[in-house]
Amino acid sequence: MEETILIDTIEVIKLFNFSLESLRKYKTLGLLKACTKIWGKDLFDKGDILIRKKIIESCKKNGMGLDRIVKYIKAYEMDKNIQFDFKDFTEAKTLLIIEDDESVCGFLKKYLLRIFSVNELIIFCATDGKSGIRIAQETPQDIIIIDMVLDAGLDGLAVYKKLINDPRTNQSKFIFISGNFEFKSKKGIFFKKPIDMKEFVDKIKELIELKKN
Repeated sequence: MEETILIDTIEVIKLFNFSLESLRKYKTLGLLKACTKIWGKDLFDKGDILIRKKIIESCKKNGMGLDRIVKYIKAYEMDKNIQFDFKDFTEAKTLLIIEDDESVCGFLKKYLLRIFSVNELIIFCATDGKSGIRIAQETPQDIIIIDMVLDAGLDGLAVYKKLINDPRTNQSKFIFISGNFEFKSKKGIFFKKPIDMKEFVDKIKELIELKKN
């Protein structure tokens, strides 16, 4: 296990080469986060800060706006092991899986990560409807996969209705999955479980415009 090295606000400012006001702005936006406080002072994990610095600088270098920087930071926060290719850093599409069966959710994510590089597709996961809605509202998603039968709280149909009626999320493209019943909508495509993974991947490639119709 790597040792955590704590640094203070002054050291963060030196690493980023910006002002105290910029640091406060980055913290307000959630781009930088202190890991602890001692005697009322923020302390930061140096390893975490260095990764965030690479993400922010790579986004800026490629002309990405603040909304895209936030997207990448949130992706990193959800999966600290995500392997960004900073030498070939390009804007990726985003995909959210809303599936209450953790084994199915994990399988879909691992399968897609073997097909798509992180520079092509960033994958988010939610194991209940409320979490899925929150993630979609916080980070714009190009594709949202919804299991139509969700055990806890909102079912898939309720989640879908909330998403298409919210201006923050209604521009996403949808894929619906279920082993129990078929769901049709002009805004998306349906796959019955067990999913034909080749057809599934081909459809995702079409939706993110890696494969032309």
